[in-house]
Amino acid sequence: MKFKQFVVAIAIFISLLGFPGDALAHSVLTNYHLQGEALEIEAVFSTGEPFYNADVVVHPPADSNLPETKGLTDENGLFLFEPDYSVMGSWAVEIGEGSHWDKLMIPISDRIIDLNAISQVHYHSPQRHHHFGDQIIVAEIALCFGLFGHFMKNKIRF
Repeated sequence: MKFKQFVVAIAIFISLLGFPGDALAHSVLTNYHLQGEALEIEAVFSTGEPFYNADVVVHPPADSNLPETKGLTDENGLFLFEPDYSVMGSWAVEIGEGSHWDKLMIPISDRIIDLNAISQVHYHSPQRHHHFGDQIIVAEIALCFGLFGHFMKNKIRF
């Protein structure tokens, strides 16, 4: 393989795998409103596409003995949160995983959901799921340097 061809191949490899712009360009947007006594949560991508079949985990308040509940959003990206109003405190609802993730903290007090008190955990919060996107990019760059060194070593031998 000639040197110029190798450089072009590495450039293509990095552009295709190292920086997937379209795959990382959208984020999860979460909207919610009361639907009777339940909270309807809508998860969509920033493109407007519904986040359907997204994993949902409902964490009850820490001082309760209730187990966490798991579910999925429907084809419209909707999930109906129906808390046990006898358990007051801050409920957490996680939607999605990896880089497509959102978390709402929903306080229940006086047997009501106060929409103004709902808060969102930010993407870079230490409480969020961890993903390895940065490590993958570093590994790809290291692989490129390793391949470059290997091919240069073989080229010098000829």
